[in-house]
Amino acid sequence: MLCGLRRDTKSSIDEGPYSKGSKETTDQSHSSQGRSLSEEYRGVTTVELMKREGSSLGLTISGGSDKDGKPRVSNLRAGGLAARSDQLNVGDYIKSVNGINLSKLRHDEIISLLKNIGERVVLEVEYELPPFVQNPSGIMTKNIEVCLHKEGNSFGFVMRGGFHEDRRRSRPLVVTGVRPGGPADREGTLKAGDRVLNIDGMPLNRERHAEALTMLMQSGQEALFLIEYDVSVMGE
Repeated sequence: MLCGLRRDTKSSIDEGPYSKGSKETTDQSHSSQGRSLSEEYRGVTTVELMKREGSSLGLTISGGSDKDGKPRVSNLRAGGLAARSDQLNVGDYIKSVNGINLSKLRHDEIISLLKNIGERVVLEVEYELPPFVQNPSGIMTKNIEVCLHKEGNSFGFVMRGGFHEDRRRSRPLVVTGVRPGGPADREGTLKAGDRVLNIDGMPLNRERHAEALTMLMQSGQEALFLIEYDVSVMGE
């Protein structure tokens, strides 16, 4: 593995159409607590978590049939199981838990369900797809190879998007969050808004989100990522 070699050096002052300086995930413009995402902005993924008996998932859920809006992740506790999975963002909607649909449940029923769930927790998650990348004038893209070392099944970043038969819903695989203190954060190159082009030389442009996640989990303890990112081009 040629993890010691890099194609480029990423400048700390790079700017692009995303907010790259923040490690926190913010809500996108097309979603709100009270209404559903339109079809073309909606992505769905399955998140499986394994927790020890008596431990918590480390996430806070707001909403419910008696509250304003669908059940959604309002907080991920730093160091908690959900945060360390690198599969969830604040603002994600939780559609079901272990096959139980949450749409008709009150807030207190959802909390009780999560507290009393078994060790294996399967969440059906709806999220807002990353926006289409249309680089404005003054912005160019560059590629860089980044070597990361896995912790558990994760490299410390959340990735969303992926191929879809419906062109309106196809997106690059976009980094939407970098977990503070995780492998990607410690390495220092990867930022929210960067696009993951391949893993260990395997291209991802035709991979669905679930398939790309599987590739991440099945990769070795050390993996080489080809990343596309944006740079400001200063005018004369």
